[in-house]
Amino acid sequence: DPPRCGGGSQCRAETWRALAEFQDRGLIRAIGVSNFGPRQVQELISLDLAHVAVNQLEYHPWVPQVHRDTVAWCHRRGIAVTAYCSVGGPEKSATMARQAFLEHIGEKYHKTALQVLLRWAVQKNVSVIPGTGKPKHMRE
Repeated sequence: DPPRCGGGSQCRAETWRALAEFQDRGLIRAIGVSNFGPRQVQELISLDLAHVAVNQLEYHPWVPQVHRDTVAWCHRRGIAVTAYCSVGGPEKSATMARQAFLEHIGEKYHKTALQVLLRWAVQKNVSVIPGTGKPKHMRE
């Protein structure tokens, strides 16, 4: 079935208008997006409704340059960035945790390689969502 709103830009605009209305009514405090690039965020900004509070992106040292550029673009506009898969996600975290240079940094500061990755993102002014189902990683 095709989208009822017409797709793409039109769907984003209609959704943003509805969320801005909820914010105006005091039903929500802040509105954010996920996996939006500068073009999509700029579309929302151009509506001159609600502030884009946050953009959630995959972010770790191995993300493509486009993600890094998007983070910088958001920061220049006062948009917070939250990282998911900040240690590489379920399929990459074990490999990342064994990177020799991360282990070396971790040893120097008495941290694990995964903690080093989380700190890297935080030092880039990116909040992290360290999701895991493993009790050992939760304790870290």
